Amino acid sequence: MTRTERQIEVLKKWRANNFRGIFQAATGFGKTYTAIMAIKGMVNRAGIESCLVVVPTITLKAQWEAELAKNKVKFADVLVINTAIKQPRNYDMLVLDECHRYAADSFKRIFEVADCEYVLGLTATLEREDGLHDIILDYLEVIDEVTVDDCLEAGWIAPYTVYNVAVPLPKDEQTAYDKANNTFKHFAAVLGFGGDAFRKAQQHLKTGTSEQKGKAAQYYASMRKRKTICLNNSNKAQATHDIIQAVGKRNGLIFSGTVEFAELLQEKLGDICMSFHSKITKKQQKDIVARFKDKRTKVRYISSVQALNEGFNVPDCSLAIIAGSNSTKRTFIQQLGRVVRMQPDKEAIIVNLYSPGTQEEVWMKKRLGDIDKNKVIICNLEDFLNQLNYGNIDESGVAPAVIPDSESASSTTTSV
Repeated sequence: MTRTERQIEVLKKWRANNFRGIFQAATGFGKTYTAIMAIKGMVNRAGIESCLVVVPTITLKAQWEAELAKNKVKFADVLVINTAIKQPRNYDMLVLDECHRYAADSFKRIFEVADCEYVLGLTATLEREDGLHDIILDYLEVIDEVTVDDCLEAGWIAPYTVYNVAVPLPKDEQTAYDKANNTFKHFAAVLGFGGDAFRKAQQHLKTGTSEQKGKAAQYYASMRKRKTICLNNSNKAQATHDIIQAVGKRNGLIFSGTVEFAELLQEKLGDICMSFHSKITKKQQKDIVARFKDKRTKVRYISSVQALNEGFNVPDCSLAIIAGSNSTKRTFIQQLGRVVRMQPDKEAIIVNLYSPGTQEEVWMKKRLGDIDKNKVIICNLEDFLNQLNYGNIDESGVAPAVIPDSESASSTTTSV
């Protein structure tokens, strides 16, 4: 089945479900084009004259407007969700891009503000760790799914390899982490461990005594502290610098966990990298993206913080360095999607930098839960850089299937 044939199959399932439902597909399959086919098809089938496309970011808004114009769709409005929920208006059709984002109390109002007969939701992964995807499922059901493995097998996305690269914390940061972790474990034990501790802490903050609220506050404070230490692991900044120096002339994205780390990276990498986060203006964000896409500039990397996971489309991006992230599978699938868009002779590299022996290692393993284990290689930084320096991973991203094992457990490189 060609990609076009598979896209038509999606639309048939949408039609069979009375033109309402969510299509879940990996980045690179062509969700946007599938939706545009649906919009144009409904002109002929139902005579629609208006359509609202809702997106979560201004970056996606610009991309949708460009794609609609390219496909000569002139009657569709594209609005960012924050604006869309404030502007009630009757539309014949509603397209909800990245629809997993619209489960919050304020955002779910879109189903009331734009109450349409024909609705198509798009997402890479609907499931949310907080379970709020059930709210979206109250309005729409999933009608079809195309996975990363489906896209890879069909040749719709570029081949890729994931490298999990251990980067130990500096001694002082490890000491601070251990202290925060011990405090967290103590209060977790007091509250009940695992999910019970989390739920009890929430309950204490709302209705507990002063003593209970104090314990809950220290539980959350120690949790945040150890997370921040991992995300700001200063050795990751040097590791990122060394990887970019060794990897050659490639374009890529660096996913940072905090604004502080993103700014540190920009300072360390110089004019080849720009940081992208919510504390800069919308105009600055647009300028950074434009400079990154313009081959005449020196900017080859963007260090983003909780941004550009979704919808950022630069096909020649082939390197993703995840320097700080969470445990959510959806987040990783979206980050992966930024660098696997198909181009001839391209093989993408995704590097997970993590602090070994910490909670960050647990998060990393959890977010890789849906990835083919044959695509994942575990190594330390020295071994990974040696592969780059020996030319075993070239500028197009071609990588070996398995790196030979080293002698010690701390420098082991294995396929998992």
